[in-house]
Amino acid sequence: MKRTVGLFLGLGAALLSLAPAAQGSEFPTRPVTLIVGYAPGGGTDLVARNVAEVLSRKWGQKVLVENRPGATGSIGIRALKNAAPDGYTLAVWTDSDVGNSAVQDNLGYDLVEDFDHISQLSAGSTILVSNPSVPIKTFGDYVDYAKKNPGELNFAVVTGGGMHLDSLRINAAAGVETAIIGYPGSGPALTDVIAGHADALLLPLGPALPHVKGGALQALAIGGTKRWPGLSDVQTLSETVPGLESTFFHGLVGPKGLPDDLKASINAAVQDALADPKLGAQFEAQGFIPSGNSPEEFKAVIAEKLETSRTAAVKTGLKKQ
Repeated sequence: MKRTVGLFLGLGAALLSLAPAAQGSEFPTRPVTLIVGYAPGGGTDLVARNVAEVLSRKWGQKVLVENRPGATGSIGIRALKNAAPDGYTLAVWTDSDVGNSAVQDNLGYDLVEDFDHISQLSAGSTILVSNPSVPIKTFGDYVDYAKKNPGELNFAVVTGGGMHLDSLRINAAAGVETAIIGYPGSGPALTDVIAGHADALLLPLGPALPHVKGGALQALAIGGTKRWPGLSDVQTLSETVPGLESTFFHGLVGPKGLPDDLKASINAAVQDALADPKLGAQFEAQGFIPSGNSPEEFKAVIAEKLETSRTAAVKTGLKKQ
């Protein structure tokens, strides 16, 4: 009897030790939701939908994008924080989420400590664009026009986010003043600039590309350190103001408490998805660069970006020290 009980106890312990691995390997058994804290049509939404499509194929389960716009992404972030740590509710973050945390106090969450970071998804350049009716064709024109007409240009920004900070940094570095018009996401801001309700906008390159190529927007400058291959005639910001640049990232995040094996399983699926040639071609066409890493590396990216954004927020006057 003692020997039989011992065998059962040993078997039970062995099964328990295998449970975490089984949990990760069997995931998912039902649809997964990706929360995007911005309106449809923006860069974060595009990245989320591209990745969701590939993961749906690889997992054999639907990966659904759920847009929860408002308060510069914080509504979506709070929803993620309150989600069960079972992997079925994840979110795609971007620089604007970090920028908002750098500017706002008492948001009710800490981007570094209150979540489980899974992987970066993309990196890329921003682009400064204007409505073609504005008499400017380059960033140099923008600077000259803004200096001659201080406060007259209406600059659309995603309020409080990373692009807001970068827009202020660009104006400060160029020594110009513009009116700032706030929007809940780059999608609505982009729509208004195309319609002529606002004059200029800084946003991720991807969502702007088809409108630039179609003539609905005028490309003024690329935010990265190199010119974009598809827009080789468009100068970078640094070609007019040395050292000035504006880039962004997107990444996948889960609620705090994801089991280690599950987090590793999702990370592995993401790295596999980012290596998919179809996804790579979609990203390139939309101005994104696939950029995966480990949970620890992505957490470090968030922490570093948060620190630099807090410094920029104080320097630009967006936040009091």
